Amino acid sequence: MQLTRFSDLSLRTLMYLASREEPMDAMVTARAVSTLFNVPYAHMVKVVHRLGQQGWIITTKGERGGLRLARSPESIRIGDVLRSTEPEHAVIDCFTQPCPLRGNCLLKNALDEGYAAFFTRMNNFTLAEVASTPLLKDLVAISA
Repeated sequence: MQLTRFSDLSLRTLMYLASREEPMDAMVTARAVSTLFNVPYAHMVKVVHRLGQQGWIITTKGERGGLRLARSPESIRIGDVLRSTEPEHAVIDCFTQPCPLRGNCLLKNALDEGYAAFFTRMNNFTLAEVASTPLLKDLVAISA
């Protein structure tokens, strides 16, 4: 399984916010996050917009605007974030190409079960845990 770039950037953005001194109060800009992770600003705006729509962050427009976490990092489960950022699709495509096994394929069932288990396993980790990376904290301190 491979995560989309969108999910990767979503997790990085949340980790950045969670690693700040006061994660629930610290406002940062999408530009600051895009600069830190060396991604195009326009792409980061799309990520931030979606994270706001999903309720992971709070965004504020204006001169003193920015983004911040909507909930404590300890309450955010990585599997839940990934479920909201990954596109809903099957691991294998049984419908585009004609397949004589369609509807009776044990491989598809096994892959779908593994896919669901991945998200369940990722919920064993909180944002607070993955954001405690020392190097990330150092980068955030430098960029602040």
